[in-house]
Formats: sequence, C-alpha cells, structure tokens
Amino acid sequence: MKKLNALERVITYTVAFIWLLVCVFPLYNLLSVTFSSDSSDITRTFIPNSFYNGLSKIWLAFTQVDIIKGTLDSTLITIVTIIGMLFICSLAAYEFAFFQFPLKKLLFAVIMSSMMLPMVLYIVPLYRFVVNAGLSDTISGVSMPLMVRALSVFILLQFLEDMPLSLIESARIDGAGHFRIFFRIVFPLMRNAIITVTVLMFLLVWGSYLWPSLVTSANIRPMSVVIASLLSPNFWIDERVKIAAMLISSIVPLAIYFGFQKYIIDGITTSGVKG
Repeated sequence: MKKLNALERVITYTVAFIWLLVCVFPLYNLLSVTFSSDSSDITRTFIPNSFYNGLSKIWLAFTQVDIIKGTLDSTLITIVTIIGMLFICSLAAYEFAFFQFPLKKLLFAVIMSSMMLPMVLYIVPLYRFVVNAGLSDTISGVSMPLMVRALSVFILLQFLEDMPLSLIESARIDGAGHFRIFFRIVFPLMRNAIITVTVLMFLLVWGSYLWPSLVTSANIRPMSVVIASLLSPNFWIDERVKIAAMLISSIVPLAIYFGFQKYIIDGITTSGVKG
C-alpha cells in the first residue's frame, strides 16, 4: 500500500507539473518576447535578454494602443455586470433554496440546461433586442446580457442549501419582510459564495470577446476588443509592442485570480461536495 500510495503521488505530481507548464508557458512566452532585443527571432525567443527594450515596448504599448481606455471600459463593464449578477442570481438562488412555487423543479432544470447552450445559438436575437432598445455601444448594452449566469445561481444555491430554514422562519416571526430577510440575514452569510462567483464572473467578463465585439464600436472599447484589433492586417504596429500590450492586459485578471484563488477553490469545492 505504501509503494502504491507513493506511486500515486509521483503520478499526480508529474501530471500536475506538466499541466502547470502548459498553463504557464503562454504567459512566459509573452514575457520573454517582450523583454528581448529587436534582433531576436520572436518565434525562437524563450529567454529574456533585454530588460530595457522590454520597458520601451511596454511604454509604446501604452502610447500607441488604447490600453488605458480598454482597461477603464472593461473595468466599468465588469463592475456593472457583477453588481447586476449578484442582485439577480443571489435572489434567484434565495427563492429556489427556501420557497416552494409551481414548476420550481422545471424552472431550475431549464436554468441549469442553459449552461450547455453556446452563446452563438442565441446571439442574433439578443443582438437585435439590444440594438432595438438603443443600447448598442453602451456599458448597459454590453453588461445586461452577461448578468444572468446559471453557474452563479448554482454555486450560490449550494451554499444556501446548507443554511438552516429555522433562521428564515425566526426572522419571519420577528416581523421581517421578504427582502429584509434576504438583505439583512441571507446575503451577508453568503460571503464566500459571493466572492467565488464575483471572481469567476470577473474573469469571464474581462476576457469576453464575441459579445462586446458585436455591440461596441467607437464609444466603448473593452480590453478584449482592443487586443483583437491588434491582429488586424490594417493596423500596423511593431510585433513586440503587440505582445507587450497582450502582456499588460493579462496583469489585472492574474492579480484578481491569485488574490482570491483561495475563495475560488473553497467555493467550487463546497459547491461540488455536499454534506
């Protein structure tokens, strides 16, 4: 058994290390190409050799690419989306967890099944709705369709199912109303779940490209659209400046993930294991 356990650990650590290399290599490649001399071949550069040249390329990325505007627009879109998501999805999870109503199981099954539908299936009617509502190229037009997430409802629901119903009933006896119970008692107790879905939603919205690229043009340019425009043949710029811009755009989501990875792991683990 000891030999078997040791072999399992070796296999586990080996697979984990290989997966780590696969995940880290693209970011390391961006870093090594950015901080390399102009004479180096981009496709064969794996070791940084010019720190000063890298700083100059980063400076050119800030001055020649809309990095600042892209960051501000992505931040606004993400904040609005997360606020709307927390309000809608937490209330939905609250209703599914503590209340009985007609077709409850069917509605929950429909919400969960929506996770299996790719956005391309309903993006045309969604686009027509946003355009007809006059919300194209606005923060609201980008954010509203991204607020409703079945995964957020599921994660929040898993946390609420462990909350005793007696807590809600006691608050009712004391005269607390429906929304007062939610905002004063239930919502604060969902702290870990809220942090989990907030970080997951942040990473999703920050990296979203298909929907923002359709409904934005001149006024709103999120980071994903700015980076994608660098690949256009009509937009010429030094290749290392493009890569430097990509490196800069990855800083914010990486910082958010590493800062809150403990809550993400705990939240997903708690959501997947009951009891």
